[in-house]
Formats: sequence, structure tokens, C-alpha cells
Amino acid sequence: MNYTASVSDFFKSPKWMMNMLLAGVCVLIPFVGPIVIKGWLVTGFWGRQDERCETFPDFDFSNFGKYLERGLWPFLVTLVSSFVLGLVLAIFIVPIAMITTLLMPNDNSAGSGCAAAILFIVMMILYVGLIVAMLFVLTPLTLRASIVQDFGQSFNFTFVKRFIALMWKEILLSSLFLMVVSIVLSCIGFLALCIGIYFATVPIYFCWVHLHKQLYQLYLSRGGEPIPLSPKLSDAPLTPAV
Repeated sequence: MNYTASVSDFFKSPKWMMNMLLAGVCVLIPFVGPIVIKGWLVTGFWGRQDERCETFPDFDFSNFGKYLERGLWPFLVTLVSSFVLGLVLAIFIVPIAMITTLLMPNDNSAGSGCAAAILFIVMMILYVGLIVAMLFVLTPLTLRASIVQDFGQSFNFTFVKRFIALMWKEILLSSLFLMVVSIVLSCIGFLALCIGIYFATVPIYFCWVHLHKQLYQLYLSRGGEPIPLSPKLSDAPLTPAV
């Protein structure tokens, strides 16, 4: 895994500034904007044979509909999966939180206070564990949805299990790295008259998809089964960087 390249490669395009400005405008479009940006990145990372960052396709508003179509599937898969995993999280967390509240000491009882503290610690451990589990599941699901460009085919749990088994450490490290990059770039964008935070979203998304591409390539090198590439990713001309 080349973590620094997931950030620096964005700035190797001859038109990285224009790409950031144009794609950053999409961030201002409610709901649709992030999907379009993801579709552009899916196009650049999965829809071409030339993998050089210097020739990464420029963001082009004339391909808005195509970007929207290509970004829709990973968005829907992530949305549905997050909802289901959120319900699982609530099933475990809510009862423990209610019991902890009931056991909160109101009469200086040492016994009830100790029980409440133990339950609170258990709840926090369970919460962190479920968040990590959600992270492990969403990464291969989103990755697969980006490549197959289909909702149903994305939910291949044999693939998910195999991907997690081979890549769990890299998934965790990549997520932590993305978190740090997001904080740093967001702070830089915020300092740029606040509005810069919208444009900082573009390299953050680039870093996210770049890391997914690296995870997939490493997964294949470890004997993982390839994901069939959707023909939808190559049915429209791209705008190459010049």
C-alpha cells in the first residue's frame, strides 16, 4: 500500500486545479453532487486501461449524466448496507443504554453505580466493535459495486468474507489514514475563507477511491478472485488530461 500516493497522485494531473474547482462545485449540489464526484472517480480508476495518474480524465460537466450513473450504484449499496448495519447496531446498543440509564445511581448506591459503569464500558466496547465491523463490510461492498455497476451483484458475501480475511489489516490502516487526511485537508480548506472546505472534499474522495484500487490490487496479488468489470464503465468516451 502506497498511502502517500493516494493523496499526491491527485496533484500530478496537469489540470488538477481545474478538476478540483469544477468537481468542488458539484459538492454544492445537494444529494447528487457527491454521487457525481464518485462516478467521475470510478470512471478514472476503473474505466480505462491507462493507469497513469498524469492522464487521469479531467472532470467534464458534459459527462454529468454518465458520472451520475456510475456513482449511483456504490452510493445505493453503501446507503442500504449502512442502514442495515445501523439497525444491527441499534439492536445491541439501545437496550444496554436503557439499562445503564436505569442503573444510574440516584441514592449514592455503590452497587448500582458500579453496575452502570460496567454496562457503559461494555456498551462502548460493543459500539467500537460494531463500527469496525461495519467498516470491514462496507469497504468490499462499495468496491464491488463500483466495479460491477449493479446493485444485486454487489452483495456477494463469499467475496466479502474472502476480502476481509485477506485484507483486514490494510482496510483498517487505510481507513485510519483516510480519517487523518480528511481532517488535515478539511482544516486547510476551512482556513481558505471557509468555502475551501467544499473543494477539499474532491482530493479526499480521490484518496478514498485510490485506496480502494490499491486494496483490490493487493487482494488479487494474494490470490483473491477477480471481480468482473462491468461493460458500463467503458461505453462512453473519456476526456483525457492533456
